[in-house]
Amino acid sequence: MPRIQLLTGWLAFAVLLVLAGGEAGAQSPVTESQLETALGLNQSDLTGLNNGPATSGSAISQSITVSAGATLTFDYNFLTNAPPPGTGPGGLLGALDPFAFITSPTLTDFVDNYYNYPVPMAAAPTGTGFLYQSGYNSFSETFANAGTYTLGIGVANVTTDSYSSALLVDNFALTGGTLNNPMFATGDFTGWSTVGNASVVMSSFGIPPTNGTYEGLISTASVPEPSALVLLATGLIGAAVVVRRRVSRQAKPHAI
Repeated sequence: MPRIQLLTGWLAFAVLLVLAGGEAGAQSPVTESQLETALGLNQSDLTGLNNGPATSGSAISQSITVSAGATLTFDYNFLTNAPPPGTGPGGLLGALDPFAFITSPTLTDFVDNYYNYPVPMAAAPTGTGFLYQSGYNSFSETFANAGTYTLGIGVANVTTDSYSSALLVDNFALTGGTLNNPMFATGDFTGWSTVGNASVVMSSFGIPPTNGTYEGLISTASVPEPSALVLLATGLIGAAVVVRRRVSRQAKPHAI
């Protein structure tokens, strides 16, 4: 009986994980149009960055008020499953170019699938769900003019959604202004708005944060629909019942 209880206990725990849906706040990516609307951009602005037609993406954002000369810095790591440039069927010119972007003070794509080309990106740790990573780097941007801005940081698929990409962010700092929850020390996105698939993760993700305990993960990977999670949970519960019945039958004494 202890073995049965142990097995069904683990199955119940797995069901809870499934129903929890993984990291809090994670959703599926949204279309380019929805992403641009959420960030206050014009339609097709992301496609206009000339990485190719943006198809979907995710982002985090918050409103900031800065003085002239304010400087924003943060650490980032770009991850992708897209084939490295020159290795896919389209060759170098046909390479997919998913990218990460920042909206303010100017909409800019600051890292993409051509990172460090012609040297391929490093392999991402097994378990992250991604094949390649840029490794953590530092980003810096200066606001020439004082004002209130929507600071949006995101990642977008290009041409196809067949290959997901992501951006890890951490260690935000803003001189000449105030930034809420810059290192996600609350363990969530308090002070930020999210659109698409965004979650706060820890070292257990496979890549440790550069400062503190938490880091933000912005991803174009799709999250299973709630109905699929319920079906999986139901299957796990059914498996537990079957195992319990089979073991119970084996444990009954046979008539002599």
